[in-house]
Amino acid sequence: MKAAVLYGKEELNIETDFENPVMKNSDVLIQSKYGGLCSTDRSLYRGFVPFQPPLIIGHEISGIVKEVGKSAKGLDVGDHVIIPPVYPGCEDESCSSCKEGLTNRCKKSVFIGHGVHGGDAEFIAIPSRYTFKINQSVPLDEACIIPDAVSTPFHALKSRSIPPHILRNTANPKQLFDQKSHWLHGKNIVVFGVGGVGGPTVNLAARYFKAKNVVAVDIFDNKLELAKKLGATHTINSKAFYEDKNLAIKELAGKEKAKAISELAKHISSYLTEDKFQVDCVVDCSGVPETFPLAVETTSKNRIIVQVGWPPKPVSEFLNQKIMDKYLTINGTWACPMNEMKEIVTAVENKQVDLNLLVTNKDYTLDRLENAIQDLEVGKILGRAAIAIK
Repeated sequence: MKAAVLYGKEELNIETDFENPVMKNSDVLIQSKYGGLCSTDRSLYRGFVPFQPPLIIGHEISGIVKEVGKSAKGLDVGDHVIIPPVYPGCEDESCSSCKEGLTNRCKKSVFIGHGVHGGDAEFIAIPSRYTFKINQSVPLDEACIIPDAVSTPFHALKSRSIPPHILRNTANPKQLFDQKSHWLHGKNIVVFGVGGVGGPTVNLAARYFKAKNVVAVDIFDNKLELAKKLGATHTINSKAFYEDKNLAIKELAGKEKAKAISELAKHISSYLTEDKFQVDCVVDCSGVPETFPLAVETTSKNRIIVQVGWPPKPVSEFLNQKIMDKYLTINGTWACPMNEMKEIVTAVENKQVDLNLLVTNKDYTLDRLENAIQDLEVGKILGRAAIAIK
């Protein structure tokens, strides 16, 4: 079969005779039609993260069921499907994480396109129980971003955004997780970084979780323009803010740097005057460690920060005193548990997610995957790119 195979740092081959996947009885064989391009693919390509070669990359996959295993259930040949990039590898979801509902944190997690062969190939075999059918009205060149770019911020907003003391002091905590009565409904959210994951975060916060205000912060005006289309009520170019004040933020340190960050945080919350400058939730999708001190400054007392973007290096200034004083909750998040995937699919089928805006590039094929990675690096891909597996 044809496949994008990584053999080492920047050694990506598009092969035409790579071995076909071996199906288990509980698997379905999927013909991959499109793959979403993620920064993780770039990290693998550049050798930033370890992997065992040869590796077929790609973990955002949409496709069509071509064969159903003897014991596979719930799917038929011809069904349109998506595959979560991370699914449980323990038997019968028996590990402690799975039993606690965190199937995305299974102790034997399978990470396609990283730990095992991914979907940037003609075919991939996946357990049927972790393959999700999607209505054929949803274009496959848009559906491919659902497994990661949409599901990751969906989980972050749905399940990781509620401060613990709110849960403890609510008569019916379950209602805080339901869409119509979700805690974020009518709240103020700030999203740092409007890229492949930040864009869906803005869109979901505004359209699905019905936040009152969604403030998008980035350093590129074109991304902020996209954020407005996705539902942002306010946008801020943080780079322009510092430049207007003649502040070289990267050259500042100590009290001067802290003051500059505080000024930007106040500017962000200044758009929320009618709510007494209240920032209920900050979602950091930037993947830039320098954003974390700003997130701490921006978040209001007794509220929450959700870390979605993967920083390549540690935060140099960890403001633990500020975190204590503001009584903040800092939540990490990773992928999406299986029990939320069907809700995401339903949201997409009900047109509550603007996939047509989020997928900004559809002209790449598997033969041009390397070009797509390079374009992602230099900012030519505004949102998410779909790679046609041909």
